[in-house]
Amino acid sequence: MKYKSVKVLLIESDAADAHRARQLLAQAGNGKFQLEHVPVLANGLRRLRQDHFDAVLLDVSPSGGNGLEAIAPIAEAAPQAAIVALSNVVDEHLSLQVVQAGAQDFLVKWQGDGFLLVRSIRYAIQHKREKDHLMQLACYDELTGLTNRTLFRELLDKALCRAGRNGQNVALMFLDLDNFKVINDTLGHDVGDNLLRLVAQRLQGCVRTSDVIARLGGDEFTVIQERVECMEEVEAVARKIIAVMAQPFVLDHHELFVGTSIGIALYPGHGRDAETLLKNADTAMYHAKEQGRNNYQFYLSVMGERARQRLQMERNLHHALKRDEMVVYYQPQFRIQSQEVVGAEVLLRWRPGNGERLLVPRDFISVAEETGLIVPIGEWLIRSVCAQHRQWREAGLPAVRLGVNLSSRQLRHPDLPRVIADALAENDMEARYLEVELNEGLMMESAESNGAALHKLKSMGVSISIDNFGSGSFSLSCLKHLPVDALKVDKSFVHHIDRDPANAAITTAVIAMARSLRLEVVAEGVENGQELNALLEKGCFLAQGNYFSPPVSAERFLELVRASRLRLVN
Repeated sequence: MKYKSVKVLLIESDAADAHRARQLLAQAGNGKFQLEHVPVLANGLRRLRQDHFDAVLLDVSPSGGNGLEAIAPIAEAAPQAAIVALSNVVDEHLSLQVVQAGAQDFLVKWQGDGFLLVRSIRYAIQHKREKDHLMQLACYDELTGLTNRTLFRELLDKALCRAGRNGQNVALMFLDLDNFKVINDTLGHDVGDNLLRLVAQRLQGCVRTSDVIARLGGDEFTVIQERVECMEEVEAVARKIIAVMAQPFVLDHHELFVGTSIGIALYPGHGRDAETLLKNADTAMYHAKEQGRNNYQFYLSVMGERARQRLQMERNLHHALKRDEMVVYYQPQFRIQSQEVVGAEVLLRWRPGNGERLLVPRDFISVAEETGLIVPIGEWLIRSVCAQHRQWREAGLPAVRLGVNLSSRQLRHPDLPRVIADALAENDMEARYLEVELNEGLMMESAESNGAALHKLKSMGVSISIDNFGSGSFSLSCLKHLPVDALKVDKSFVHHIDRDPANAAITTAVIAMARSLRLEVVAEGVENGQELNALLEKGCFLAQGNYFSPPVSAERFLELVRASRLRLVN
């Protein structure tokens, strides 16, 4: 290791010993050592805070020295400096004690020549740097430089101990980025990593220097605030973080918007130990997401029960496929003029524990998405639907089109095309009879990325429709670039279309636009004959809703198709 110049501070009360140390370094140091001497510890600590020193020589002799208790304040005043403890007596026990107290080396005063002193200083500096590097790896997040999970727990424990002794409050914030997974999956991990670095920098500008910011992993961050006087103080920081995170991030020519949801737990009211406080802050964060994201929520005891229920649902969902608890229902789609069943929207239901109550997707899909279980569940659904299609054909049913809803996570999964291709091949099903339905909101996430996935499915012959069309803010220009076959008019516009001018105007516009783009239009949620007639007058010829039939089992769907075909014959 090469040294340009090494600054050394000697804390030594004996002037003769200090002179001897200067002589030894001058003889053996080749002019690369700058020695500064102070006689007492207080002066030494002041100089360490004022200037940078690479090493400290500290007299800890049993008689006349500063003692082992001087090592800790030196390490605190100059955490970068290596410490070499000096003694005027040979003492193996003392040499072990000084290292345990935080020094890097122990040397009997002026034992040997100056080369031994130089070697000891250089060894101490090297050892200190290696130790600091290992400490950095062990306690700090390599990507952002923030405190990592391990050190965070240690610092939180210490903060709570101090607060308990002093009767103070501590606030713990748990932050999760709202759209990070979409960005990471769409634009790649390099962009995701750079985004996390920028997030860390913005967080550091929102808190006090005494506050602790940690990255627990992924896109989860925490903030520890000690000596909190009131909730308003914490709220001010939370609002500042939300405002800062709402500003766009510009990376690789992409303008990215993430936002953050924050959960807050306070010591001692919301927990008296680190584990409880962290769990409750996490629970409050999930509540913030449920409230629409990009907001903060303080922990409330009622959230605990909701969190326990969610955890239990997650556990049950893990076993749902093995226990054969998932059920498929079919919402028939009719040709309005002939009342013929031409297809169905596939609807997933879950019967936990094979009980009587059926859960609809809004009850469990968010949990499936967050845990990643949506991928195996979606694969099971696609295979089940294709197998059912084969069974219907074997029973003499003409082939009908079946629409399966896909989430953003499923659409971006690299195995999706293979899963669909295998399911079609295993059941000798033509691809044109399988339709993937995508919520309009999903298409807004990244039309460019989703477009690539959709073109791949389209090349396989699979049909593509946009569900709930008109309920969001989907850019109509995107339709020119996406391989869409059909639009499904959201039921909110179909409702009272016969007597609500606004709904009638929107539906008319969607139908006209679809016709100009040569897309099919399916009206959702038809409830009565008046709505049906109004749709027919506007040129919409396909519909679904309770007026025709509610969602039904596979057996009942078979009966409906047969009945509609008999009506056509008669």
